Amino acid sequence: VGSALRRRWYLQLGCVLLLNLVYANLDYPKEIPASLGQIDHQCWEVSSQGLVEMKKLKVADSVVTLWDFMMFLKESPKPKHNELFNDLAQNFWDMYVDCVLSRSHGMGRRQLISPKYFVAYS
Repeated sequence: VGSALRRRWYLQLGCVLLLNLVYANLDYPKEIPASLGQIDHQCWEVSSQGLVEMKKLKVADSVVTLWDFMMFLKESPKPKHNELFNDLAQNFWDMYVDCVLSRSHGMGRRQLISPKYFVAYS
């Protein structure tokens, strides 16, 4: 009796899976959704400026010069330049993703605790 019930259950499961396959939506979007392919320009600017300030980059005084410098580092044959590029790119990406996530969740820009509060409550 147990094996007959098990076979019947497997038959029902197989039928459900087969029906799902037959009636599946084959027009599933094959391209990247627009929201994933777009750059948040405000976060890009804020993160770029934050990177310049955080790393105290003297060679980059604007977003454009920062990315010119980044491309120079990336295309350089010197391993030290590539290491610096990777470090800067990782820091930028962390700030950019944090900004995008903050904005998409309605939290606005995250603020660091003011030093006077940090000393008072640490």
